[in-house]
Amino acid sequence: MKNANTPLFPVQLLGAPLKDRVQYFRSCHIEHANQKECFKQSISAINSACGPKIVQVVGPTGAGKSTLAQEIYRTLVHQCRDQMEKDQGAVPVAIINAIAPNGSSFNWKDFYVRLLEKHGDVLTQRKMLVPRQHDLFEGMSAPLPLERSTTEALRRSSEKCLKYRKTKVLIIDEAHHILMVSDPKRLEFQFEALKSLTIESDVVIVLVGTYKLLAIRDQSGQLVRRSEIVHFPRYNLRQKEDHQNFLEALIELQRQLPLPSMPNLSGQARYYFLKSGGSIGILKDWLSRCLEHAILRGMPTFDGSFAEEFALSNKSLITILDEAIEGEIALEDASIDAVKALLYRVATKANSVPTPPPAKKKSAKVGERKPVRDKTGDEYGGK
Repeated sequence: MKNANTPLFPVQLLGAPLKDRVQYFRSCHIEHANQKECFKQSISAINSACGPKIVQVVGPTGAGKSTLAQEIYRTLVHQCRDQMEKDQGAVPVAIINAIAPNGSSFNWKDFYVRLLEKHGDVLTQRKMLVPRQHDLFEGMSAPLPLERSTTEALRRSSEKCLKYRKTKVLIIDEAHHILMVSDPKRLEFQFEALKSLTIESDVVIVLVGTYKLLAIRDQSGQLVRRSEIVHFPRYNLRQKEDHQNFLEALIELQRQLPLPSMPNLSGQARYYFLKSGGSIGILKDWLSRCLEHAILRGMPTFDGSFAEEFALSNKSLITILDEAIEGEIALEDASIDAVKALLYRVATKANSVPTPPPAKKKSAKVGERKPVRDKTGDEYGGK
């Protein structure tokens, strides 16, 4: 393990304004076990020639997914630097946030506008579809755009833009916002929009978000066969290896705190584990608040009692952990017996010969005799 008492921040930061010191800590990047493993799996899936067209990076709130998304983006841009130098118009990798809707459903129009702007399109307000017949007749006044056509025009422009800019990877952070719809039945439209974007543009889409993204796996067979799920988990108290990995991450953060005297976070590792829910993102946000208030109060360092003031409440942690555990359960795979049961049930239905319904008796018409055998003469005693 590295020396826990050796600071990693530039010493001149100690004389810098509060804003600069806090910003340094918030933006500093540390590598830890879960992040490194998730990064390796993500890059492998993206670069695979026969890999998926959609990579889903899922995990709990505060695990560090947005930081991971930025790291994936920087790595892919570095891989494409030769192409970008030769072709100044190429944007081989793009990253965008899926913004939460103001209303009840995700706003695709806003998404396409942001995507086009990310690629340098300055005419996003001019995208619309008009009746093609206008081109056939001279002297006609400019036609009005087709009803509800703006979003469709933006979608087509986005697909063309991704092709022309030679974009091969599109990273969408906070991607679970795409699945926010007023009517669960509309989820199918969200899935189809994603499928269309990846097929028409020939891009690998990296969806980074919470466990809510698993709805794609559970409800869209079309996207499932094109997808790969990469799990970015929290650290778990029940696993000994996680204890050590979390401790190493805690020490790295401890060494990055620009304070005159380094706080002894590692001496209370279990406390920081509990009050962060095992998530490095939550831990880092918490320590950022501690750093800011310690500087404001002129304190050279802080301890666990001071940190308690700025920790999340226990009820908040319970909410976060409930969501995380629910997502981890949803991520568990089904048994092969469940697959067999479905296959055999389908086979049985397909191979079984249906029993024909019983023939209906034909009712006799009024005045028509029933088809019965008449008695012969012998039966009446005659010859």
